[in-house]
Amino acid sequence: MASGRFAMAVHALAVLAQSDEGFPSAFVASSVNTHAVFLRRILRDLVSAGLVTAREGRTGGYRLARPARAITLADVYAAVEPEGPLAPSPAEPNARCPVGAGMRRAFAATAAEAKNGLLAALAARTVEDVSRRALRAGRKKEPARRARRA
Repeated sequence: MASGRFAMAVHALAVLAQSDEGFPSAFVASSVNTHAVFLRRILRDLVSAGLVTAREGRTGGYRLARPARAITLADVYAAVEPEGPLAPSPAEPNARCPVGAGMRRAFAATAAEAKNGLLAALAARTVEDVSRRALRAGRKKEPARRARRA
């Protein structure tokens, strides 16, 4: 189940990649277009994973803990979505049913395969890759659309 945390984390890291000095959470949140308190929760996970460092105080903020080229998207995903892309059913399967009795194990195996495949794909991309792509795409802004007249 996609929560959007991964996309926001990658966006925040791409912003932080623009400066060795880092930025305050309010600045990063303005780029992501989310509330700074919500973004700080994501940044806290990135700090815990060793991807970002935090500075406290008046001149505080966040910066990358290592170069953007050394942070894979798999690192980011693992930091903010540790459960993986597939969540088990919140309902307890009926153990007397032949299917229900084995469903938790069967689904867990499928979920693990999905997570491993996703992480393998994300390991091929870095924060630097996304940051560069975003900068290029941002320079090629679409022309403003004209409002249709009814």
